[in-house]
Amino acid sequence: MIDNLIILRIQNYKYNTKGYSFEELKKLPNFSIITSKNKIYFGQVFNGLKHGRGVLLMEEDHVYEGEFNNNRKHGQGWEVFPSKSNYKGLYVNGKPEGQGKFTWANGEYYEGEWFNGNKHGYGTWMGLKGDMYTGYWIDGKPNGRGQHKWINGDQYKGEFKDSLKHGFGEELFTNGDRYVGMYQNGKPEGDGEYFYSSGAYFHGKFQNGLKTGYGEYRCSTYSYKGYYVNDKKHGEGELIYSDGTKKQGKFFNDFYEKTVPRQSSVPSNTQPSNTPPKNYQEIMRACLKPPSYLSSTKPNPKKQQPSPLNKTVIVQRNKLDFNCLEKPNKNIQLQSDRQNSKREFQERDINRKSQDKHVLQKKTTNNVQSNKSSPKNQQTIYKQTSRRPKEQSFRFDTTKINFITKTGLKGKQSFKYRSYSKYD
Repeated sequence: MIDNLIILRIQNYKYNTKGYSFEELKKLPNFSIITSKNKIYFGQVFNGLKHGRGVLLMEEDHVYEGEFNNNRKHGQGWEVFPSKSNYKGLYVNGKPEGQGKFTWANGEYYEGEWFNGNKHGYGTWMGLKGDMYTGYWIDGKPNGRGQHKWINGDQYKGEFKDSLKHGFGEELFTNGDRYVGMYQNGKPEGDGEYFYSSGAYFHGKFQNGLKTGYGEYRCSTYSYKGYYVNDKKHGEGELIYSDGTKKQGKFFNDFYEKTVPRQSSVPSNTQPSNTPPKNYQEIMRACLKPPSYLSSTKPNPKKQQPSPLNKTVIVQRNKLDFNCLEKPNKNIQLQSDRQNSKREFQERDINRKSQDKHVLQKKTTNNVQSNKSSPKNQQTIYKQTSRRPKEQSFRFDTTKINFITKTGLKGKQSFKYRSYSKYD
């Protein structure tokens, strides 16, 4: 129901677009007035739906005047929002799409392409104090190539990602400096060149907006080639001053670390020298001395113990004493030359036994009392001053004792390369 208040509000409406006054719209075909829930529409109607040119008055001073298609804003239009911001441009299915200009209540504006109600495509955003952006947008944010100017006068021209400098770009600063290189998340990252207003120049790596990595810097007083960390010389580098003075080595937080040769705590008299010692020949003889088991069978006189023949002992002869030597442990591998010497020792010992037996038989004829006191199965060996025992036989006896003792050990293989004589 249309009452006088509705007609009074329509008549007092102040239009903003030419051709959308109440008097002009009333002359169009299919003109009608539709009211519903604090909304008033006057304009063209088709099948009871807003279709064509018309004006839609909503609550809180929210107004749209423009074209409609099946009850939706579609085509050229102008809209004022309760926040006093406004949009003027093309609509598709009720949302801004295509060319349009959006002006905020504080005076900022964006003018360019739209898609599905968002800034999308090429457009320009203008701030209040001179800051601005001109370039490509995706889903309401700067993405792609563009140019941004800040309030303080700094300017950047290059690639953007989600409203941040990202990719290759060039930035000019109000103090005269200039940077050309790679950006990531709004800060220099990667390879870049920095031109200082003073004439200095840097080319190298950046990380998080700071010189980090290898770089080369030069100015009027010095030049530096080396590594940086957080904008400071840190690591291996070479610093050359204008007068030719050079510092090469490690740097730490912009300071040169002077390397001092470390002095050894060992006394100088113990340091090795190129001249051989006095006893050099004796040392070489000791090093080149053949192993004891390859040397002569003569024992060391300093380590020689008293021969058992110098004492009166009772030895019970047993045939098994020599049989055990004829069957050595198979796990112990002896060298061929040692086995040959062992056979010679056995033959000499057998000859020795026969000689000793012959001597004992003579003794028994002369010393009857001594034979009666000795056991039947035992033989007595007396001290013989006129005859020295053969050293080979004594060596063989000691070898037999050590050999029999060591074959029963758990670690018998560890004696593979050792001598089995106690004099070795």
